[in-house]
Amino acid sequence: MEVSRGASHVYGIERHTLCLTPVAGDTQRCRFALGTLGITEPSEIHLVDFDSDENSLASIVYKHTCGIRALASTPWDSSQLVVVNNASVDVPVELVRLNNVPEGPMSSRDALEQSVDSIAALETPSAEPQLPHAVVCHPSSNNKTAAVVSSASVRVWEFGAPTATQTHTIWASRNAMDDIEAAAWHPTAAVQLSTADGTCVRSWDLRLDPKSQQTMAIEYAHSGKVRALDYNPNLPYVLATGGDDGSVRLWDARSPATPLMEIANHSHWIYSVAFNPNHDQLLLSAGADGLVNLESTVSVSSAQVVAAGLGGLSEVDSDDESDAGSDGSGSDRGEKPTDGLVVQYDDHETSVYAAKWSVADPWVFASLSFDGRLVINTVPREEKYKILL
Repeated sequence: MEVSRGASHVYGIERHTLCLTPVAGDTQRCRFALGTLGITEPSEIHLVDFDSDENSLASIVYKHTCGIRALASTPWDSSQLVVVNNASVDVPVELVRLNNVPEGPMSSRDALEQSVDSIAALETPSAEPQLPHAVVCHPSSNNKTAAVVSSASVRVWEFGAPTATQTHTIWASRNAMDDIEAAAWHPTAAVQLSTADGTCVRSWDLRLDPKSQQTMAIEYAHSGKVRALDYNPNLPYVLATGGDDGSVRLWDARSPATPLMEIANHSHWIYSVAFNPNHDQLLLSAGADGLVNLESTVSVSSAQVVAAGLGGLSEVDSDDESDAGSDGSGSDRGEKPTDGLVVQYDDHETSVYAAKWSVADPWVFASLSFDGRLVINTVPREEKYKILL
């Protein structure tokens, strides 16, 4: 059946960009924040609001002191971001507040240039030559923590008023790791996360002694470097990874000898993978080929586990899938979701570094390419009905 993908909503700026985050603390408005690199012009943070009822975009621009390599919205406060600065500055990572963020719809007055306040500085020791390149906040608003990633380490910071305290460090050199590319928090555990280095994906439990913190390793998750990973929010033992081999793979961390699923719909490096926070059978991927793929992975999702009435994916088989009812995996009244590519979006002309789901609306997602092009799309109506009915 042909899928009607709907209209794309484009927000373009004449700035180079690498980083995008959904506003995590706002469950009412579809908002995303992006940061510019500030290579030849002043750096900016753009707060973009999407009104799905009106199909309209509005934004507020905030000036920042230096280029931005990465940023992450804090779940505990919708006006705060953890920002990784893109230069050798005194404060390479900081917690900032966006001033005058409206609670309701944005107006033309809001569009006037606004300011950013620095709340807390995260000091990186000068002995470590590698600057941070990524940051991820814990998804729970009860855990005010963030993991700051450099090629040499992952540093975990805990935020309190008014300071930030470093609580844990994972060192690449002490764990025989290649350069660290990415990290992702376990969706429910406060001190568990996974990292990607080289072709390897590792899981860590920071409650344990440093010599035994590594709890799982997939040595050859991809044939090339692993650049992206994400946890399934509803099945926290399932990880998605994206690599330089152009494939997306899903893994069961309890039994990671072979992937649960492999998806090969990209032709170049993959920079971003993201599970839908509500309907985890929907998976986004984006990469250097300029494409954003919306995939259905229903056979290894929580919908399939619930439909089968079982506790894990290892016991789900094709017979269970064919008998699935209207509890998330399909409907007796209509076509059921199946594995495969739902839509491939080609709205970008350069590498896409991020694809993120909205926190406020589970059917809305945004993607960002290096040339400053932000595109907001929605899950096709046909796929939405397959899931809901």
